[in-house]
Amino acid sequence: MTKTAKPYSPLGQTFGQLRLYWKQQFAASDIATAALDARLLLCAAAELDQARLIAKEHDPAPSDVADHMADYGQRRLAHEPVARILGFAEFYGLRFGVNADTLVPRPETEMLVERALVLLPKGGRFLDLGTGTGCIAISIAHESPDLAGMATDIAPGALDMATQNAQQHGVDDRLALIRSDWFAAVPAAAQFDLIISNPPYIAESERNLMNEEALRFDPAAALFAPDEGMAAFRQILLGAQNHLKPGGKLLFEFGFQQANALELAAKDAGATQVTFSKDFSGHNRMAEISYETGQKASTK
Repeated sequence: MTKTAKPYSPLGQTFGQLRLYWKQQFAASDIATAALDARLLLCAAAELDQARLIAKEHDPAPSDVADHMADYGQRRLAHEPVARILGFAEFYGLRFGVNADTLVPRPETEMLVERALVLLPKGGRFLDLGTGTGCIAISIAHESPDLAGMATDIAPGALDMATQNAQQHGVDDRLALIRSDWFAAVPAAAQFDLIISNPPYIAESERNLMNEEALRFDPAAALFAPDEGMAAFRQILLGAQNHLKPGGKLLFEFGFQQANALELAAKDAGATQVTFSKDFSGHNRMAEISYETGQKASTK
């Protein structure tokens, strides 16, 4: 249930008291990350980093800081995610802007970046399908200056955000961003050492299992897919072989209950090997897919 914080006077409140007040309000609204959220939002309201906030714990908080925090706090009580309130999220040690057309980057998706950096050869090229904020592609390019790639998304707003993030992190000269429905606008002759995707994979039948924050604030097009969440995987699997160099691989993030269906779909599309890796919770979350060297998808 959405709650509204009780009225209070900011006069005479220290930074520590202000933080504690909002922590208590968030906790009373059943927000599991109440302490962290109160600290992050107060840092943003006061334009302080966490170390400086701690140092000012006993200092009086200016009224404009209290007012900004009240605005942030009421939005959080309405269960708006902290990253959407602030307009950014941390991922792989970098800050990424987010908007209404992008998902908020999640820690488990860092698995794709880590594995990509192992698989990509020096000077390699990669393709990130459904890039959103660009967090996967930008993190790869930022980590290894010898790598270059292409990233696609069908949503113009997502591409705008990814472009800003790429420029912010200085990789825009090595990352081509194009609007495309999966492979539709990828040049036919383009070949990559690795194709990566974290596509929409939630089935409509699972909507009632999702938390309120995702349903209210995440773009539905980036969450839900037809065919019990498998539609995007099937499309990508069929097109990937035409854009992979010999020995190239495909990496997916997928739903923790989809391993069997994904393996069958991959084998049906001509894959010769499918390897799964587990996330922090012990669920199968990443698939690494190989095809026979030089094999191309059927054009039938």
